[in-house]
Parts: sequence; structure tokens; C-alpha cells
Amino acid sequence: MSKMEQLSALTAKILSDVSYTNEIVTILDILAEEKQSEILTITALSSLKKIYEKLQTNRWMFEEGDKTEDKDKEVLEYRQWMRDTYNEVFSAITSLITSPHQQVQDTAFSISLSFLTAETVFVKLPRERTFLFIEQVLLTKNTDLVSKLSKEVSDLDWKFAALKAVGRFSKLHCGDQTLSDFVYQLLSAIDISELSQHQEEKQKTDASKTIHHICKTYNSTWVLFLKMPKSRELYHTILSSLHENVIPHMHNPKLLIDFLVDSYNLGGTASLLALNSLFILITKYNLDYPSFYPKLYRMLTPDLLHTSYVARFIMMLDIFLKSPLLPAYLVAAFAKRLAHNALQAPPHVVIIVMRFITNLVKLHPSVKRLVHRGKDHAAVRADPFLYAEEDPAQCNALQSSLWELEVLAEHFCPAVPAVVKTLRKPTDEILVGLGLEKDYDSLFKEYLKMWNKDPPLEFEEPMSFDQSEYSDIFSFN
Repeated sequence: MSKMEQLSALTAKILSDVSYTNEIVTILDILAEEKQSEILTITALSSLKKIYEKLQTNRWMFEEGDKTEDKDKEVLEYRQWMRDTYNEVFSAITSLITSPHQQVQDTAFSISLSFLTAETVFVKLPRERTFLFIEQVLLTKNTDLVSKLSKEVSDLDWKFAALKAVGRFSKLHCGDQTLSDFVYQLLSAIDISELSQHQEEKQKTDASKTIHHICKTYNSTWVLFLKMPKSRELYHTILSSLHENVIPHMHNPKLLIDFLVDSYNLGGTASLLALNSLFILITKYNLDYPSFYPKLYRMLTPDLLHTSYVARFIMMLDIFLKSPLLPAYLVAAFAKRLAHNALQAPPHVVIIVMRFITNLVKLHPSVKRLVHRGKDHAAVRADPFLYAEEDPAQCNALQSSLWELEVLAEHFCPAVPAVVKTLRKPTDEILVGLGLEKDYDSLFKEYLKMWNKDPPLEFEEPMSFDQSEYSDIFSFN
């Protein structure tokens, strides 16, 4: 008898009489055999699915500590054996999710998922089996399979179980960078935005308690995940989305302080992307971080204005420096250093910087003195500003002047002198928008359209050409 025929006979035997359930072990042995065909593996999986579709209608299959009135010792031992065998079967099926054969992988995934779904009819999602399932899915490093799993994480039980599993997985595989992308894919798909809103209602119901546990687990899971090594691209993706997609839903966002401060201290793109989240913790969650503005000031280098993320940085600066409570020396330092760096920046960036400085001066009248100090002022003849000084409190910006405006007023791009002129106006009107949408190409095309006009032509079409009229200028030989 072939293995296929044996599987078919065993399945029919068990389905016809449950007293033959001990034959499940034989099917497991066939499934565990090495170097078997893909078709045989799928057939064995299908056999186990058919058998357990019948057995899973019994509550005792999933409840530990069998609550039955039947005191027959043999029955209790049989039921415990069935539960133990079920655990073995589930482990064997989930282990095949990492199979190199796509069809085996998909079959094992769907059967494992159907087993867990069948259990929820009687009990909550079992923590160990759910973790085993999610662990195997993540270990496949298959984006499509993780995406399928993400779609299942919708109700409260699945969200709680998935968060627990992801946290545990992150801790177990904390040294494997290749897995972090797939962990993030699943974790970012767990949406608790509505739950975090309900948590504020503080009702002492079972549902509210569950929501509270989910929100707390969400905190710890993210903290564990952020300890995993990550690729540069993923690291930047996480930093750019934390302030919008994670922090608003966290029970205690202060747990992210270490991660954000370390990112801010790295410099470069990481510092820029950590700014928003760090600023939210400072302003909304009372994070004491006195070196925030000095480090932000040190980021203002000439190279920054030549990067692709300069518009984003200026937009965030606009948010960070709007508070009227900021000291004048600090605002003056940012305005002066930016104006100085603008002398070496591309035209479209100069426009953004000038519009930003214009709004900064209008919002903070105490800084206007830097604009209106004349050519004869000592600060213009010998600028006291210390550009190399990294502490904004020691750079003497408030004693300086924005003489850079005189240079930029002669800029070859007409839009730059226009913004400088607006800055010098005595009105306190704030400019709407910083021109962040423009780049060098769009600016060039805009002015090309203005200058590229058709030359005037004779409105009457000539009927003949008199060569003698132009003989002294041209030769018509």
C-alpha cells in the first residue's frame, strides 16, 4: 500500500469511528518523514484538517483541567492524551509554514489559522499556540504571508494575542536584523487608535479592562521591538511615523525617551526624524530635555541646506520656534545662522529660509533690531557673531545684525530679493506658507515661462523682397 493510500485509509477509519484516534500518531509520523513529496505533505495536512474539524466541536479538546461530571479515569486520561496530541499536531503543522515549498507553506498557514479560529468558539486564543503560529509566520520572512496574518488582527483577542506574541518574538530574536522588517510590518498593522480613545472613559467593565491591558501591552511591545537591530531604511521609517502613528496611542510614551534621545544624538537624518516625537514628549508629556534647542542649533550647517529633507527641517523649525516664551537670544541665533548659511544655498532653499526668517522676526519683535541696524552700525562693520560657537547663548547673535540680507537683496533669482524686501517691511503680517512645495526645477520652469516670450513679428506678410535695399549690408551672390 502506498503512502497516499495509507493516508486515505487512516483518515476514513478515524472519521468513521473516533476510537481509532490513536492512528493520528501514524499520520504525524508520515508528515515528519524527510524527503517526502510536496503532494504527500499536503495530503497529510488535509487529512489532519478533516479529522480535527470533527474533533474540534468538543469543548474538552481545548479546556485544561477538564470540567466534566464524568469521573471515569480512563475517559479523563483519553481526553488529556487528545489535548497533548493536538498540541503536537499543531506544532507539526505550524513548523511547515517555513517550508521552502510555497503550496505547503500556504496550506500549513491556512490550517493553523483555522485551528485557532475553531478554538475561539469555546475559549480565548491560546497564548502558546498563537505565539507558535505568529513566530513561524515571521520566520518565513515572507511579506505576503505576514500581510495575510495582519488582516486577521482585527478583534480584541487577536490584537492582544498578537501584541504579546510580537513582544516575545522581539525579545527572543533581538539580535537578528533580517527579521525586524517583518516584525514592523505586523506591529504597524495592529491598530489600537479606537481602543486608546475608549481607555480614557475609565469604565470598570470587562471590555474596558481588556482594552486597558491591550494598551499597556502595546507600550511594552513597541519598547521591545525598538531594541531589535534595524536597517537604516527601517530605522528612518520608524522615526518618521512615531509621532503620528504610535505616540498618540501609547499608554506611557515616556518609555520611548531613551530610543528618541539616542536617535537625536546620532546626528544627520536620524536627528531630524526624531525631532517631532521628541518635541511632543517635551511639550505634552513634560520631558525635561534642556539640551534640545542647543542640539537643534548645532544641526544648522551649510550642508543641511543642500539635503533632500531641508524643507521638512525648516517646517519643523517653524513649529519649534513659534512659542513667544522663547528667549530673544535663542531666536536671534537661529535667524542669524540660517541667514549666514543661506549665502551658500540653492535659490529655492534661500526662498524657504527667507520666508521662515521673515515670520520669525514678525513673531518675535525683539529680534527686529538685527534687521534694522544700518550700515554704519558697529555690528555691521565688525560682526560679533561667533559662527563656530555651538552654544546659541554664547554666539553673540543678539549683538549682531542680518547684514546677509544686503547680499541676498542682489541675488540673481528675482524671488529672493522680493522676499528680502518683504522682510524689511515694517508690518507684522505673517507670510502664509514657506514655499516648501518648490524645488530648483519648478523655480527654473516658472521663470523660464516668464522670460520666454514670442518676439514681435511684422503683422503684414511681405509679398516680395527688394535685394537692393539691403545690398550694403548683405551679399546675395
